[in-house]
Amino acid sequence: MGKIYMVRHGETQWNTEGRIQGQTNIPLSEVGKNQARLAADRLSTVTFDAVYSSDLDRTLETAKIITESTNLKIITNPSLRERFFGIFEGLTIKEREDTYPELFAQSTKNDVNFAPPEGESIKETSTRMSAAVQTYKEKHINDNILIVGHGGSLRCAISSLLDLPLESSFKFVLSNCGVTIFETYEDNTVLLSYNDTHHLQGVENKEGY
Repeated sequence: MGKIYMVRHGETQWNTEGRIQGQTNIPLSEVGKNQARLAADRLSTVTFDAVYSSDLDRTLETAKIITESTNLKIITNPSLRERFFGIFEGLTIKEREDTYPELFAQSTKNDVNFAPPEGESIKETSTRMSAAVQTYKEKHINDNILIVGHGGSLRCAISSLLDLPLESSFKFVLSNCGVTIFETYEDNTVLLSYNDTHHLQGVENKEGY
């Protein structure tokens, strides 16, 4: 038996502005750095055997802050990146609706096959996320591991680990530096804690991508 700890990156300026980030490389804001420090305190009693992170700055910086007091090497993986939103990236909800009304309407439906032009569908994101997290689970079946990632793509990972339908990813929300914990077995994965944010206590916490 092992445990997988998942943490969404800290807040960025684009989170504050409600802009869709996707794979655009936006750094943490000061609030985001503070959230990561609080997450580090929350996880300080856990001894991790391995740490994996998306290679984008906001996730990698979050992972570095969380593991600052350890000697662990952070292993980056582009497969852990956020869903790529193509022409939607950098736009707020209103800007997407005003600029691309038909595409925006399609994007609000629970369609796992919809992809913005130049972007990815939920199905495509799930394929790469599932391959990554299932590999980590098998490799570390009796270890404690940390995965630092993004709100949208981590939802796909959760669906994969719990053997839920892909459409279930539409029903989850992950907050900046929220902590989700799984217990892992060879034939099962059990959700112990979902999107725990009690350690943030009053620090702003944004939803979204």
